[in-house]
Amino acid sequence: LGIDSVDQIEKMGIDKFNDACRASVLKYTNEWQNYVHRQARWVDFEHGYKTLNIPYMESVMWAFKQLYDKGLAYQGYRVLPYCPKDRTPLSAHELRMDADVYQDRQDTTVSVAVKMRDEDDAYAVFWTTTPWTVPTNFAIVVGADIDYVEVRPTEGKFAGKKFYLGKDLLPHYEKELGEN
Repeated sequence: LGIDSVDQIEKMGIDKFNDACRASVLKYTNEWQNYVHRQARWVDFEHGYKTLNIPYMESVMWAFKQLYDKGLAYQGYRVLPYCPKDRTPLSAHELRMDADVYQDRQDTTVSVAVKMRDEDDAYAVFWTTTPWTVPTNFAIVVGADIDYVEVRPTEGKFAGKKFYLGKDLLPHYEKELGEN
């Protein structure tokens, strides 16, 4: 559709945009049915449901209301993959799309040194590409198949402190921790 922003969707009109999306989704219905049958899978295409249909959406809302009325729903927060361009969360399906749709890229990372609870001047070092989640982290998870090292810098501002980090990442911290 040549749309680059949410503003263009709103200008086009939500109804027209939804109609275009529906047409795009249903464009390859026959190919999908043939593909599923070639895999020897049985799927009832005539009586199936589509998540884009209003009766399906209403059934989901009905089921959620039943859970809510029984006190089984709660409000909480979680980090979701997000598309800043569209201002929408990404679905699990979108995240699993192949390289024709998404490309690998090198993201900036942030390293964090967290003071160990039971040791003086000892820190666990971890890195993340999502630094905005760090304030909500309650634990650091270590990998069973990862070799870790204890580093004790002898020079610079970290001299005399201990750092625990993945052995393979050690060369990336020479500038901060020193060569020795």
